Amino acid sequence: MPVTLGRARRVLPETPSAVRVLEADPDLGAGIDPGQRQLAVAASIAPAFQFEPGPWRFSPPPDPAGLGALVLTGMIVIQIDSGPRSHVELLGEGDVVSPWVGGGHELAIPSVVNASAVSNIRVALLDRGFSLRTARWPEIHAALIQRLIVRTRRLSLQAAINAVTRVDDRLELTLWELAYRFGRMTREGIMLDLPITHTQLADMLAAQRPSVSTAVGRLQAHGRTVRIDRHRWLMRGEPPRILDSLARQSGLRA
Repeated sequence: MPVTLGRARRVLPETPSAVRVLEADPDLGAGIDPGQRQLAVAASIAPAFQFEPGPWRFSPPPDPAGLGALVLTGMIVIQIDSGPRSHVELLGEGDVVSPWVGGGHELAIPSVVNASAVSNIRVALLDRGFSLRTARWPEIHAALIQRLIVRTRRLSLQAAINAVTRVDDRLELTLWELAYRFGRMTREGIMLDLPITHTQLADMLAAQRPSVSTAVGRLQAHGRTVRIDRHRWLMRGEPPRILDSLARQSGLRA
């Protein structure tokens, strides 16, 4: 099955490798009966594609039985341009993407999506074969649907954050939410590797880049965050209280 790669640069040979999805992402099988787990893992084989950083275009042919593509490792920036400003969404490990799916009468027709891999990424194509092999375990398919729901709720949360008036507060709230998703705990706090530009970060906050640069300086001056280097942040202390409230209202927290 041919896959259109556009301007993206492949790291692996033309033939994709195979991956056992439930080994790479065990949480997708969390609801499976333990006695069926080994069988489900063996059946969860899917073709995997690896890309190096750069513009990303991944457009498999229409597959009405396909479940999308699962990000196994790495980070992708989805960007929707609206003239001088853009909307930016970050996708990472565990997210499900379907950039080739349209809507209405255009279902399964490739759509135009501006995307970039900002690190080495690996994705598994959950095609018809994967759907058939895992059909006896609907828990897997349900878990994938839940991932899509979580993605929409994250977008709702970011929209709520962007309704906060002060850019400093928007920046701090966004960094904390990204730290929950992508960060790792250290003795000093949560370390967040965020390989995006100040412009992309500003677009994520619906703010101007100079305002975000100024906000970064103010957060550091008050000790609310530490920018270790260009793409690394240290989140110390506790997140703003409002973040938990916004996350609950968005459906991301109980």
